[in-house]
Amino acid sequence: MLDCPNPPPVTVVLDPYDDVVHTRAALASHAPDHGRLTVHPTPGTDAAIALAYDILAALGKPVPLVGYRPLDTAPAWTIAAAWILATPITHLTLLRAHLLTPHRLQDLLALRRRTGVRLFLVCHHRAMRAFVERELRQLDHRVAEASALLPEAEPATSERQHRKRHGRWRTAGSTCPP
Repeated sequence: MLDCPNPPPVTVVLDPYDDVVHTRAALASHAPDHGRLTVHPTPGTDAAIALAYDILAALGKPVPLVGYRPLDTAPAWTIAAAWILATPITHLTLLRAHLLTPHRLQDLLALRRRTGVRLFLVCHHRAMRAFVERELRQLDHRVAEASALLPEAEPATSERQHRKRHGRWRTAGSTCPP
């Protein structure tokens, strides 16, 4: 199994308000032909293979994999690593990283070791979960605020100011009072 001897640091991006502008900016940075992959994980699943499939889908590769045992996650992660190495992917941004389980985090960190990809974990919370902090203490990493790394895709709006005042979102065009 190949390993990158000095993978780049992991970057944890804290987006405590789950700001739609930051999510849009992360999704807009998805450009596999230019080395940037953004993965928005399938909601509501902790299936061991789901995250590997999400990465393959973001690469534009077909899933589910045929010819492999459905509960064996190794082929999916190996194939995801192979495609990352075979393409110009240098950056992998994972949205909703605050929902990772310890096993999925281990899988992502193994993918980083195997490929040398720059891993960005976007956590939509004020702080990292304890097991993430424990894992990252052993690795070169940094923590940054979303506003520092994910520039706003659009100017601040009255909607954003409303959310700050009232602590919740209103949908565009909503006529309901706060």
